Amino acid sequence: MKSVNSHCPVILQTGFRIFFLGAAVYAVLSMVFWLVFYVFQANLFVAMPLTVWHGHEMIFGFTMAVVAGFLLTAVMNWTGLPTLSGRPLLVLFLLWAVARVLAFMPASFPVWPMAFCDSAFIVFLSVAVIRPIIAVKQWKQSAVFSKVLLLLASNIVFYIALMNTDLAAERKALRFAVYMIVSLTLTIGRRILPFFIERGVGYPVTLRNSRFLDITSMFLLLGFSVIDIFCNWPVVVAVICALLVVIHSLRLAGWYTYGIWEKPLLWILFVGYSFLILGFFLKIFAVLYHHPDDAALHAFTAGGIGTFTLGMMTRVSWGHTGRNIAEAPAALPLMFFPIALGAVIRVCSPVLTGPSFAIAIGISQILWLAAFILYLIFYSKVLTSPRPDGKWG
Repeated sequence: MKSVNSHCPVILQTGFRIFFLGAAVYAVLSMVFWLVFYVFQANLFVAMPLTVWHGHEMIFGFTMAVVAGFLLTAVMNWTGLPTLSGRPLLVLFLLWAVARVLAFMPASFPVWPMAFCDSAFIVFLSVAVIRPIIAVKQWKQSAVFSKVLLLLASNIVFYIALMNTDLAAERKALRFAVYMIVSLTLTIGRRILPFFIERGVGYPVTLRNSRFLDITSMFLLLGFSVIDIFCNWPVVVAVICALLVVIHSLRLAGWYTYGIWEKPLLWILFVGYSFLILGFFLKIFAVLYHHPDDAALHAFTAGGIGTFTLGMMTRVSWGHTGRNIAEAPAALPLMFFPIALGAVIRVCSPVLTGPSFAIAIGISQILWLAAFILYLIFYSKVLTSPRPDGKWG
C-alpha cells in the first residue's frame, strides 16, 4: 500500500476524486449553458445543433467522467491491482477536460482537436481498465469493459458524422451511446445494489437474484439497442421493451426491503434503477403509436442515468475516502430530492404545450443545477482532503 507521504496530490491518488469533482463542475457549467441556449433559442457559439451538443456533452462529457471515476476505483477493488494515479491520471483527466473546452468552440474552429482528445480519453481509459482485468484473468468483467469499447466506437462514429454534417448519423450514434450507458448502469446496479442493501439496511435480509434474468436481460438489451436504432420494427422493439420491463421489475422486486427508505444512499439508487424501467415502459407506447420518445429518452437519461450517477458519486466519495457509510451527511436528501423531482418533471413535460412546456423544462434544469451545486458544496472538501484514517486513496 502506498504511503500518504508520497508527493502525489490527494486529488490524484484515486480516479474518483478528480473525475467526480470534474463531473460535478461540468454538470453545473454545461446545464447553465444549456439553460441559456434554451432560453434564447439560439446557437450562441457551439459548432453543433443545440440538441446534439446537449446530448453529446451529457453522455460523453458528464456521464463519461463519472464512468471513468467509478471504473478506475471499482477495477482496483475487483482485481486488487492499482489503477491510474499521479501524472498518468492527470493526463487522462486533461484529455477529458480539454475536449470539454473544445466543445464550446464556434463552427469556424475545426472539429478534429475535440474528436482527438475525446477519443484519446476513452482509449486511455479503456487501456487503464482492461490491463488489470487481463492481468488477473477476471473475464467476467468483460460485460463492463466491452460497453466502454462500444461507447468509444459510437463516439468515433459521432465525430465522423459531425465532420460530414450527417445529422441522422449523429443522432443514431448518440442514441446508441445512451443505450450503452443504460446497459452499463443496469450491469453495475446488478452488482452493487443487492450488496449495498444487504449491508446497509441495518437488519438481516437475503435478497433474490436470478442467473436466468441476468442472461436474458443482457441479450434483450443488445437486441433492443441494435433494432431500435437500425431497424424499423416497432412491434419487435415494443415486445423487447415489455420483456425488459418485466425482467427488471422482477429483479428490483427481489431486492426490495422496507429499510431502504430510511437510507438515502440506498433509495436514491433504487429510484434511479426504477427510472430505467420507466424508460422501457414509455418506449413501448412511443414506438407503437409512432410518437416521439422524448419522455422515454429522458427517463433513461435525466432520470435513470442522472439520478443513479449522483447516488454513486455520493456513496463512493464518502466510503472510499475512509468515512463511515452509516454516518453519511444528513443533508443528502437535499441533493437527491431535486434531481429526482427534476427528472419526473422532465419526463412528464412532453404532455405540456406552449409556455407550460418551457416552464417545465426550465424548472427541471434548475433542479438539476441545485442537486450538483449542493454536491460540490458538501463533497468538494471530501474529494480534495486526505482520508481521515491516514491511508492512501
